[in-house]
Amino acid sequence: MSTITDVAKESGVSIATVSNVLNNGSKPVRAETRVRVLNAARSLNYHPNAMAQGLVRRRMNTLGIFFGVVDSPVIVTNPYASAILQGVLTAAADTGNNLTFFTARWRGAEQSAPAFRDRRADGLLLIAAPTDSDILAGLSSLGLTLVTISTPSEQYGIPSVDVDNVLGARMAVEHLLSLGHRKIAHLSGDLNMQSVPLRRDSFVQSMLKAGICTPKEYMQACHFDGSSSYEATRILMSLPDPPTAIFASNDAIAITAMEAARDMGISIPNDLSIIGFDDIVTARMTIPSLTTIHQPFLEVGEKAARLLVERIQCPDASQSSILIPPFFVERDSTGPVKGK
Repeated sequence: MSTITDVAKESGVSIATVSNVLNNGSKPVRAETRVRVLNAARSLNYHPNAMAQGLVRRRMNTLGIFFGVVDSPVIVTNPYASAILQGVLTAAADTGNNLTFFTARWRGAEQSAPAFRDRRADGLLLIAAPTDSDILAGLSSLGLTLVTISTPSEQYGIPSVDVDNVLGARMAVEHLLSLGHRKIAHLSGDLNMQSVPLRRDSFVQSMLKAGICTPKEYMQACHFDGSSSYEATRILMSLPDPPTAIFASNDAIAITAMEAARDMGISIPNDLSIIGFDDIVTARMTIPSLTTIHQPFLEVGEKAARLLVERIQCPDASQSSILIPPFFVERDSTGPVKGK
């Protein structure tokens, strides 16, 4: 494999002159010298090292991606991660950037942060970092160009892109209230994720606005993967005064809740209405199909990537965080309360 030294010898000039020509440097070079260098590089089949060029320019035309909670092996199958990634890929392609994935699991700032110092990417998208982790603190201390998705980062002066979780939860409650439901329970997700308290508190406030104080037994904490919502639903529906509707913090929780209700002989939506949040592909395939709040994942990913590119190009520009409104999708899992 030819090197820049070989090109310099072949063309009879210095290595510095070869570098200046091949990298379109600012130093003036005579036309005949430029032609001689280019011909030598062509005949030797020499191609400049992209990494080295990037270090010289201080730009790699590469965006980094790090998922805070979704393990790398399941990014392509996780509905949230894969949809966000599609949006990021679209923006990266449109802006002429490549993507680099940081796949090692975070093991604390002291141990994991140094891996991000090598500048293999011009900036980093941090996606869904847990609120009880030091990921954001560790990365922000490195002086990286950062944009976050679904991560509270304002205290570090880092812009973030997310769906409007407060609005989405209010839409869900208002739909159930419009159907006559007053006994509405909430199955929340993992408490260390930014969206969970936002959706939970919006649920509570929306109920209070309607003059309804939600009993504490109607508030059940679950996990976003749906693993604990089966039992939580059985607990709810075994109460002396069970709810007539459930607002689940995401679709995976809602779908598992539907399974639990069916196993208990509870008809959906005749006896129990269930609404989710996300609008993943399987939401329209359930029986009955799931009423839900649609998260515009692709738009979130695309806007975040474009915002990151803007920050890379204009580090001093002031960029605020972006909230993208969700929208309500009515299907068959919700219906009027009995007797209405």
